Amino acid sequence: MEEFDLRRENLIDSLEDNSVAIIYSGVSKIRSEDDLYPFYANRHFFYLTGIEQENSVLVLLKSLGERKVYLFLDDYNELKERWTGKRLTFEEASLISQIDNVYSNSNLENMLEMMLSAVQPAYGKISNLYLDLSDEIKVKTNCSTQLIQNEFLEKYPHLNIKNIYPLITKLRMVKSQLEVNNLIEAINCTNLGINDLLVNMHIGMAEHELSDRFEYYGKTHGRRSLAFETICAAGKDATIMHHPISQQEKMIEAGELILFDLGYKYKGYCADISRTFPINGTFSEEQKKIYQAVLTCNKEVISYVKPGLSIKDLQEKAMEVLKREAVKYGLMREDEDIKKYYIHNVSHHLGLDTHDVGGRDTVLVPGNVITVEPGLYFVEKGVGVRIEDDVLVTENGSECLSKGIKKEISEIEKMLSKKRSL
Repeated sequence: MEEFDLRRENLIDSLEDNSVAIIYSGVSKIRSEDDLYPFYANRHFFYLTGIEQENSVLVLLKSLGERKVYLFLDDYNELKERWTGKRLTFEEASLISQIDNVYSNSNLENMLEMMLSAVQPAYGKISNLYLDLSDEIKVKTNCSTQLIQNEFLEKYPHLNIKNIYPLITKLRMVKSQLEVNNLIEAINCTNLGINDLLVNMHIGMAEHELSDRFEYYGKTHGRRSLAFETICAAGKDATIMHHPISQQEKMIEAGELILFDLGYKYKGYCADISRTFPINGTFSEEQKKIYQAVLTCNKEVISYVKPGLSIKDLQEKAMEVLKREAVKYGLMREDEDIKKYYIHNVSHHLGLDTHDVGGRDTVLVPGNVITVEPGLYFVEKGVGVRIEDDVLVTENGSECLSKGIKKEISEIEKMLSKKRSL
């Protein structure tokens, strides 16, 4: 079966009999006055359809042994297209989503009435209505799915409203080979962007020049969009976990380390990579100790990843290794708490969202893609180091999808030495 067909079939399998599911793409949100934020479809809707267009609706039905899939879109509007650009035709949407039944939104209410009515329903009496009750999924202005459920209950009081979010989450956590390939492509593109930064970074640049350059490189090489706002943090700024883009004004000084946390998207899938580089081209002896402690932890946790563990287990492993290495290198005392120098989690799920669906206590299974990102942050030394890779959970362990992005001290210094000789 085709990818989207298979995803929808798996979701319908998880629905109770006599059920209808409605998943909305969402609508644009107002930033100020008549200025809107860029539109991104609800990732659950995108996962099931491949459609990135606002005010679109997916309807699934499972009743009387039948399975039906419908997609509803706005009608063609010449004036709107002249203002905001081309929109999908029904034929184009059908080709992308692999859904045969594509109709106008003007038919949605009648279709739902046929399905949900307690009087002469077209597909037998429907007992359950599934909605994506995530926060902030807007069905229309000032109306979220959490509010619209009340409208359905008022009109169809016989229905049991169920949250489809955990059902789709369970599917999204396990990546298909196509999804893994998309992630690998996003990672490989990110590697090219990092290499461009290494060639062009120098003492005296502002942090924002490098973050801007990474975004520009993506836009001019395959029109890659950012997976998230690029973090470029030099010196003491690198001890701030999410150094804000609005504050990336510092000039990079001789002897400092630069921490990058960045990634591009490919077909909606996000890379999430962190690397730390010396602006001088070589690490000082103290910087080497901090960096090597983090690198050892990064590699040990990647090797530790396997089905049956949770992200919480990986965090405990990371704290154990970081403390061992930090004490070994004289970076902290045995009686100190590692949480003083390591204040975040080592991992999260990765996919259509950078911080993808999936909890810290959820047991890992083959097909999960997670990050491994230990770090050490010494405010008093003005040094922060984070090394982050993207990792696929396999049947017997793990595979580092970002293994091609260099991280060994010798590799980094060799790369930067070549740059200086250009």
